[in-house]
Amino acid sequence: MVLAPFLFTIYTADFMFSSATSHLQKFSDDSAIVGLITNDDDREYKGLIQNFVDWHKHTSSLPLVNIQGKDIVSVDHLNNKLDWTDNTEAIYKKGQSRLFLLRRLRSFGMQGELLKTFFDSVVASAIFYGVVCWGSSISTADRKRLDKLIRKASSVLGIPLDTVQEVGVRRMVAKLSSLLQNASHPLYEIVTLLSSSFSDRLLHPKCLKERYRRSFLPAAIRLYNKSCSQ
Repeated sequence: MVLAPFLFTIYTADFMFSSATSHLQKFSDDSAIVGLITNDDDREYKGLIQNFVDWHKHTSSLPLVNIQGKDIVSVDHLNNKLDWTDNTEAIYKKGQSRLFLLRRLRSFGMQGELLKTFFDSVVASAIFYGVVCWGSSISTADRKRLDKLIRKASSVLGIPLDTVQEVGVRRMVAKLSSLLQNASHPLYEIVTLLSSSFSDRLLHPKCLKERYRRSFLPAAIRLYNKSCSQ
């Protein structure tokens, strides 16, 4: 996500405003309209808000950004309901197309470890991409939909495969364990402050700052503590 602040700046570069009483303040991935209202005169402030809303409506279809000859495609992972349904739909479609390739390879006589390697590198990599972020937050219906893809792949390979939940749990615990051993990680200090002085467990996720309670950390900490107690 290194490009995110850069792309946000490009996409919003054509809307700027600054006066003695109101201005648009831009952050790395967000914007705020700040206004000084005197004697209940908020006309400029409200006018700036309306102009920003009008600008946003006219820029709903953003032109592609091209970097070194390659277009940067915009992908919506979260919809306007703040759930992962759109992300699941995109993963499902990608998984379906790659599952077709898996079936074709089997029809050509490929089997065993070679077919499993193809599944891991081409099919599973698409289905489980970013699972640490969304694995604990998707709905039961979305999880079942992805598990259906995995069952189909299991039938093609002739071996049992882990579900989305199983893979998500394993990867979240591994991610958190790796983070705890990497002092240069941006979240290292935040997480190590939760370390218990009496055991290897971490304190309850509610001790996290508000900004981290919507990340993968709460679920990862619960799973990490569960694995420590087993």
